[in-house]
Amino acid sequence: MDAALKEQFIRTMMRFRKVGMAFPADLDIRMGELMVMNGIAGHFPPGIHPDNEACKFNLHRKIFVSDLQHMHHITKPAISQMLNGLENKGYISREMDMQDRRKVSVTLTEKGRDILKRSKEHTDKMMDETISRFGEDNTRKLIELFSQLVDISEQIKNETEREKTE
Repeated sequence: MDAALKEQFIRTMMRFRKVGMAFPADLDIRMGELMVMNGIAGHFPPGIHPDNEACKFNLHRKIFVSDLQHMHHITKPAISQMLNGLENKGYISREMDMQDRRKVSVTLTEKGRDILKRSKEHTDKMMDETISRFGEDNTRKLIELFSQLVDISEQIKNETEREKTE
């Protein structure tokens, strides 16, 4: 296998990851926090459905921390750290469940709902501009190629994990 090709592939993937999406300074939020806040509001990533079908998009709904952790494939310490940051910024509030004190529910605050709305508007604008510059056909091709890449990466990961247990 071509070593230069592997190096170029890794550099490009790292560069893409590093670029991320910039938010204006008045939107004090990072992409990971935005994804979690979308989960709280009921915007689920494709293929992820809440256990409770009654949980549709609702800026005032409650969700359990364990559901957010599962939904976003985040470790318990990582989700706790992220929620601490969101709570310190005043974007969420947490409440212990009275029926099961081990469970904690999370809701968006008024400030959180405002930040989520403004972040979505900014993200939509950035995505429109990106797709406009890159082209719709190129975007569709890229999505198809990335999907294939993710599928292959998942297969290799699963095979590697199976080998560890054998």
